[in-house]
Amino acid sequence: MTEAFLGVDAGTSGIKVCAFTREGRLVAKAHRAVPVVTPYPLWAEIDLDRYWAATADAIREVATRVPTISSIGLATTCPTTILLDEEGQAIRPGILYLDGRAQAGLENVVGADAEAEVQQTGNRASTSTCWAANLAWVRENEPGAWAKVRRVTMLNGFLARRLSGQDGIEPTQASYSGLMRIADPEPSWSRDLLARWGLDGAILPEISGCTDMIGRVTDEASILTGVPAGIPVALGAADTAAASFAVGLMDSGEVFESVGTSGVITFCLDRPDFEPSFLHRHHIVPGRWLAHGAMSTLGGAFGWLNNKVWPELKTLAELERLAQESVPGANGLLFLPYLAGERSPIWDAEASGSWLGLLLRHSRQDMVRAVFEGTTFGLRQILERGSAKWGKRPERMLSVGGGARNKFWGQMKADVLKLDYIMSDMPDAAALGAGLLGAIAAGLFTGSDDRELPLISANATAIRPGSQRTIETYDRMFTIFDAAYPQLCDLMHALADRSSGPYADEEARPRLGVRATG
Repeated sequence: MTEAFLGVDAGTSGIKVCAFTREGRLVAKAHRAVPVVTPYPLWAEIDLDRYWAATADAIREVATRVPTISSIGLATTCPTTILLDEEGQAIRPGILYLDGRAQAGLENVVGADAEAEVQQTGNRASTSTCWAANLAWVRENEPGAWAKVRRVTMLNGFLARRLSGQDGIEPTQASYSGLMRIADPEPSWSRDLLARWGLDGAILPEISGCTDMIGRVTDEASILTGVPAGIPVALGAADTAAASFAVGLMDSGEVFESVGTSGVITFCLDRPDFEPSFLHRHHIVPGRWLAHGAMSTLGGAFGWLNNKVWPELKTLAELERLAQESVPGANGLLFLPYLAGERSPIWDAEASGSWLGLLLRHSRQDMVRAVFEGTTFGLRQILERGSAKWGKRPERMLSVGGGARNKFWGQMKADVLKLDYIMSDMPDAAALGAGLLGAIAAGLFTGSDDRELPLISANATAIRPGSQRTIETYDRMFTIFDAAYPQLCDLMHALADRSSGPYADEEARPRLGVRATG
């Protein structure tokens, strides 16, 4: 009889539930889509009742295919601000990390000095890294709702409450609150930062460990989900942190890449020495921190090519075939991948994308290859910034996510980044990480340092850098790429004028957040 643990990967627009054996083998998976609700410009919310119903339905589908389920762990998009009343019921929709309504209030409280804020809290101020601003917005604009608030939690806390009757918060999500000093070894709420926002700490849960059992599945949740009542539930972590754990990112200087619409390079740190162009949080592993360098449209650039530029090209594979018909360096054509502003390393909401050096001799093949190369040059900027800050240049990098399984792009990354690029065959890293956290809570493993944990890195194969001539070509193009944004940023800002530029429609204006990815 197969015994499995469940990992729930609850994302911005969909929920994935996976069942894994103790050896890490995926035995069942279900997915449900959920809509992002955008009733006004800058707003991005989820209907929490609908979200829970979709989650319960996905769990039920998996439970029908797995005879024995031992535990449930959660990994969720981060942050999603959720307000609960005295009965533990949600008062209003959840506010997603994409939501930008509180940005003006945030700037009024925090100011514009990004480096000073990194010293204060560990992160630059944005609504995706300071959910305290969402609390202040609700207090100011929805006083009736605010009067009912007795508890604040995140999406994993909300789902844990629906499953077990208990909610909470853990360090990876608390790190994006603006209410704690991430540099402190022991995660805790800061009285000074609470006072800055005029908040009563009584509405915040005590910070629990990611591997703690928050509760057990209730009889009511058992009926809805089909899993046995009484099995342990772990709060888990933010999705990118859970993926970091699943790939074995636990030692200082190690890195991994996650590829989706956005792209993130994550460094593991053994001390809180923070870099302002990165996002920072406590790791699942005690005494470690994560630093995320996040590009806004690493994978989204290819969706843009497929959907807007050449809609007759339906897949990434078709783009790859075209790119292979060009040559390294794309015949002198360069692409800047700032299609929704950019986060790391430039942090400019008004940056915009472009092809540079475009001539009559250039073909569609060159233009497509330049997009592959330009996005990879952006990753190199992040890798070099982090390596310079923390004094270690990694020799290998594991990649997870949909784009991680593209061998052409993988070889290009190995050449541009000058390291062994390891493509994972496991697309469900966050779900596995969540499941492992639940399994630890249930006692299947002894802790985050258990050597029997089935981590993804154990089974991956590396792509090594290729010819020196190709590497030298990429080096020359990267030098130009690295110099381009400082030379062009004033022109980008002029084009982004609200009255006539690409963001005249306020709803289209980018909000700088992280998916972590979370």
